[in-house]
Amino acid sequence: MTMLGITLSRNGRHGEALRLLTEVAKRRPDVASVQADLAMALFSAGQLEESIWGFSQALRLDPRSAQAQCGLGLAYQRLERWREAAEAFRLTEALAPDQSVGPFNLGLVLSALGEHDEARRALLRAATLAPDDGEIREALASLLAHPDREAAAPSGRFSGDLGTFGLPEILEFMRVQQKTGSLVISSRQGAGIVRLVQGRLTSVSAPGVQRLGETLVSRGIISRSDLEAALAVQRADLRQTSEALGSVLLRKRPGDREQLNRAVLQQILDGLAEMLSWKEGAFSFHAGAQAEIPSISFDTQSVVMEFFQMTDHNTSRSSST
Repeated sequence: MTMLGITLSRNGRHGEALRLLTEVAKRRPDVASVQADLAMALFSAGQLEESIWGFSQALRLDPRSAQAQCGLGLAYQRLERWREAAEAFRLTEALAPDQSVGPFNLGLVLSALGEHDEARRALLRAATLAPDDGEIREALASLLAHPDREAAAPSGRFSGDLGTFGLPEILEFMRVQQKTGSLVISSRQGAGIVRLVQGRLTSVSAPGVQRLGETLVSRGIISRSDLEAALAVQRADLRQTSEALGSVLLRKRPGDREQLNRAVLQQILDGLAEMLSWKEGAFSFHAGAQAEIPSISFDTQSVVMEFFQMTDHNTSRSSST
């Protein structure tokens, strides 16, 4: 009867579902999952206050019921009782740390409250648990882009202030627009350059971050003569956005693909870390000639997500010590 009631509820046959699940709940009044199933059917039928009572009853029977805690959060969310919804979803995540539903819904609620940093962290936790979930990635992309702030910028504007648009937002815009060119970030600390091809990251340079070529030489991945030859190829390229060093080297050293990929990615992450620490400054984008996606390039959104995951992990380790 329970399974039939749940199926009827999912199919929108709420009256029949509620009759069946109410009967089951009367027969098994001390079973938390039964009460939670009835409460979920009430929620699906739009009887939100009744569903809150039902989920609360289930939690009285079993305070560790992630199902009931999540349902309670969904009902509060529908009623726009954001703080109560956030608390319910935090408890959901604590009770079911291996499931993405808690942090995902927590991220949505925190975003509605305007707590974007905490929302981002919650959605990143959800994305880690369910990396292929399109709904989670879409919510995270929307949060990074802040479309309300983006809409305030004049159409076609390619420069601005970091106080208005953060670097993750700018990169997300470039990714969505599949831009090719150089994004220059300037501040009191100096200037950094992010190079993109069709919205994908190919290289990043920033003050205080060792250049890729020097890193590769110091690690013994390439020789000094290999570096000079690759730089000569770059200098001979007259396009505004010349081929990235990593891609030039890969053509000559295809066997070093894994090491070159890893080194370029780390260079990008280190450069972004430096520039993301800048609280003041300006940015400008300079379009380059259209080009094919190079052999070494990275999905911009994935890199930004990886950076924030690393940052959050390091922050958690620091606070625990």
